[in-house]
Amino acid sequence: MKKLISLGQAVKDLRQKKISKSYFLYGNDIFMQDFFIKQFQNINSEFESYLYYLGYDQQETIFNELSNISLFNSNKIIIVKNINKFSIKAKKELIDYLNKTDLNHHIILVKSNFDSRNKFIDSIIKSTIAIDVRTPFENQMIEWIQYFSKLEKIDINKIEIKNYIDLYGSNIANVMNYIRIDFLSKSYSQINSNRTYHLWNFQDSIAKKQLSQSLNIYNSIITNGSSLNLILIYLFNLYYAIYLHSYYNTNTGSYNFTINKIIQSRMNIYAQKYSQNEIENIILEINTIDFLSKNKSINMNSRILCLINNICIGYYDR
Repeated sequence: MKKLISLGQAVKDLRQKKISKSYFLYGNDIFMQDFFIKQFQNINSEFESYLYYLGYDQQETIFNELSNISLFNSNKIIIVKNINKFSIKAKKELIDYLNKTDLNHHIILVKSNFDSRNKFIDSIIKSTIAIDVRTPFENQMIEWIQYFSKLEKIDINKIEIKNYIDLYGSNIANVMNYIRIDFLSKSYSQINSNRTYHLWNFQDSIAKKQLSQSLNIYNSIITNGSSLNLILIYLFNLYYAIYLHSYYNTNTGSYNFTINKIIQSRMNIYAQKYSQNEIENIILEINTIDFLSKNKSINMNSRILCLINNICIGYYDR
């Protein structure tokens, strides 16, 4: 049986221009999945990328995209997540497509649950470059986090990384999120700014997924007296408004006081940055934080900082 290669080997091959038409990311670490996808996109920056999430996107749409050849640029990067949602017929069609020697586009398949293999998964592994993106063991995790931190110009040593892993080490995404949050929070706490921001400024920056600006504004509005509960209310109403605008064409006049005219006028801009699944996951997480804050003792500031980071990096688009 063909074995999976490591993420490190896969990235090394990319940088040496050993590029395949089809890849299979198999494993539960979302950070490692996203890292490979971004590396592939950066190396093939002239190609357009298309992301599909089965369960929300129709499988027919994916196959139409795979078979579509442009007269001007036939190269696309097609990323398909939640592949277990393919029908039996579509699974066979997908394997037939992967076994072609003249694929039109680059395809990256993603399956997060590393469960027992079945015939479909074995066929994909056989027909693609299959990459192991499971959360690594601790020693390897330390090395990866050192590497990712260096890429983001975060100065952190092995002992500090070990402490983060002990606290948040269920996967690399968790560890990196908290390292990034702490690093950026310390950076912004050292910035002296006389500008006063409003809650709508925060809504605008986070809706556009501007991480640095969102954290800067968040620090400002907290310093100037906005409560965490009020910030959470503004976040919930923002994403609920984007959801209604995107999928129910709700009249902007029906929004409440937390959605001002500036935010209303930019709904089309915001909506383009989110999938339906992503907005639903964000709303669910906001509700979870609200529930926990009222029923358990939690560090609400840390949870909101993590929420901001995850929204801006697209973590909830799963």
